[in-house]
Amino acid sequence: MSGQAPDIGPGGDLALQEMAERHRRLQMIIDGMAAGTWEWNVQDGRMWVNERWAQIVGYSCDELAPITPHTFFRLVHPDDLAQSNALLTEHLEGRSPHYDSLCRMRHKDGHWIWVQDRGRVYEWDADGRPLWMAGAHADVTDLQNARQDAANMRQRLQAVVDASDEVAVIATDIDGVINLFNTGAQKLLGYSAEEVVGRVNPGLFHDREEMHAYLQPEADAQGRLPTVFEALTARAAQGTWSHQWTFVRKDGGRRQVRLSISPLACGGGQRIGYVGMAVDITPLLEVREQAYLAAEKFAGAFSSAALGMALVSLEGRWLDVNDALCGILGYTRAELLAIDFQTLTHPDDLHTDLALVGDLLAGRRDHYHMDKRYLGKGGNTVWGRLSVSLVRAERGEPLHFVSQIQDVTAQRQSSLQLRESEQRTRVTLDAVADMVLTLDLQGLIQYANAAATRALAGAGAAPLTHSQVQDVMELTTEYAPRSPLDIAVLLDPDSNAVDLHSDLLLSVGAQLLPVDVTRAWLRGEDGQVSGAVWVIRDVTQQRARQREARHLAEVDPLTELSNRRGFEAHLQQAITRVARTGQSASLMFIDLDNFKPINDSHGHLAGDAMLWAVANVLRHGVRDSDIVARLGGDEFAVILAGCSLKRARRIASDLLESVRGLTIPWDLQRLSVGASIGIAAIGGSMSVDAAVAAADAQCYRAKALGKNNVQVETALGQASDPLDAVESTEGGEG
Repeated sequence: MSGQAPDIGPGGDLALQEMAERHRRLQMIIDGMAAGTWEWNVQDGRMWVNERWAQIVGYSCDELAPITPHTFFRLVHPDDLAQSNALLTEHLEGRSPHYDSLCRMRHKDGHWIWVQDRGRVYEWDADGRPLWMAGAHADVTDLQNARQDAANMRQRLQAVVDASDEVAVIATDIDGVINLFNTGAQKLLGYSAEEVVGRVNPGLFHDREEMHAYLQPEADAQGRLPTVFEALTARAAQGTWSHQWTFVRKDGGRRQVRLSISPLACGGGQRIGYVGMAVDITPLLEVREQAYLAAEKFAGAFSSAALGMALVSLEGRWLDVNDALCGILGYTRAELLAIDFQTLTHPDDLHTDLALVGDLLAGRRDHYHMDKRYLGKGGNTVWGRLSVSLVRAERGEPLHFVSQIQDVTAQRQSSLQLRESEQRTRVTLDAVADMVLTLDLQGLIQYANAAATRALAGAGAAPLTHSQVQDVMELTTEYAPRSPLDIAVLLDPDSNAVDLHSDLLLSVGAQLLPVDVTRAWLRGEDGQVSGAVWVIRDVTQQRARQREARHLAEVDPLTELSNRRGFEAHLQQAITRVARTGQSASLMFIDLDNFKPINDSHGHLAGDAMLWAVANVLRHGVRDSDIVARLGGDEFAVILAGCSLKRARRIASDLLESVRGLTIPWDLQRLSVGASIGIAAIGGSMSVDAAVAAADAQCYRAKALGKNNVQVETALGQASDPLDAVESTEGGEG
């Protein structure tokens, strides 16, 4: 036995099998990494690469054969070749443990790609010279482009921050140490960036006594107060928080500032610090104090004057008016402040008035006086004796006008009655477009102008004089168009039962014409009311504008969906309908996922485009009878009438898939978002707030469960459908 040779056959086979297995695993790892690999005989220049190496630059190995170091040199960008060679030489000479080079290589298609090339010598000859070298070659174009974009963005943001000379921008890390102190902060506080960055906490700039008083209520049981940084950042933990503070400059000077603090987070949402933006409001507060004292002195004389007084802007809008002027013109203060003097000036007097205003502004006169006519709220003409002067700033720039108006209507009317005849009055009335009627208290028409005759009797008809007004016209309202008003009510001087300017309709043949009726009472010599003058004005266009204004108030201008105001009105109607009919209805809340990065990275125009596209998907994904609304930001809601929760879930799932598949082109990219959807039933006993809260809670659950899913509430007092229970826990729908 001792003379026999050892039996190594099975063991040798096992070693070969282990080597083959290791080689197979290594090849699997390399293939799984999708990396190009290379080997290079440093002495004779022979080189081997795998197929992935060639694919990265758009070739096959056969197309590149024979592969030598010159193949690499030919593909590398000329500007990167010298650095790559230097790094290679450094490694071959033993001065670095690896060869690691980032360079550009020309793709077969002609464009440049970024490649990370890493390798090392793993075999030397007997003289210690490098013999074999191997490495990996990876395409890092996307990573390098992202790095460059990030660097460019940082440079742009830094330029913006440094250019904000009038706004102090101070950023800190999570511990409160300042890491950004822009030129605006240096100007406001008198410190240089070198004195504070990396050295101090922003609490240094606050007035100690003011902050001590502010922090006192927050002392703990041991009487310990939080630091300035702890207290202020706690208030800004969930978003931007603003407050007015006293800042102390380096030289001891004090400035009043409006400070806004916002949290900073990295891309993964982790808090990395805070940024504060401070605006010096000291000059504004000083000016306000001076203006307040001057205004107090002027206000007493202004408000107590017996004459009508007004402050008027350079464009003619009323800036302020006293009670006397409101009484003269018949308008409330709020009504006058909403219009300009040109609107209330009689057209025949406007040209002269504006010419005198021009003389004031040009410096050709210091003030002017004129008698002019104003249009009173009741349709009457008010004659005013107007005196106007111009207030200028210290440097002579015009600021506003001061007007004094004395009511001289009575005097003017007396003189006009002496000069004008009844015929002239009739001609004037016949020329106006409004219908004018003079009536006695029994409704007998004593006079009707041409417009009234045409409208009530037809063109070419006999005069309406001596006709009963009840026989020639019928008034009703928009709210009850089939219920005529009792005309006798309008002839009663003591009745205010009818609003003459809100919803009156005049029946003209088969047409209902929107009108306003203005009444003026006629009195006899004894002072008693003997009749009335009615002015009936066609307000078709005005009512149409009012309806349009109401429509605009309830429509989101970007998406043309209902806004929050319109949504709440529709939701109240849906609740009322459920209470009345018992029919099911569902409310869907939709909150877009990953929308904020679109605004942050591409701007609000991109965000608006995405919101419009999502709104279009939602609008076409439900019935015409359903209500789709944008509640604000990236929040939407859908009111589904006659729709159970189970059916609402199917609709929501379809909408979710449509939103997921939605992309919009922007800056050579395609932008997309997701959506988290919550659904709740609308109950007939609910309030609007309760219905909103129920759907919002489900939307919040959808967010919490990973976003991009649908969550549906389980109806109280009812067993949930087993199928619904399965659906509500499946992937993709919470």
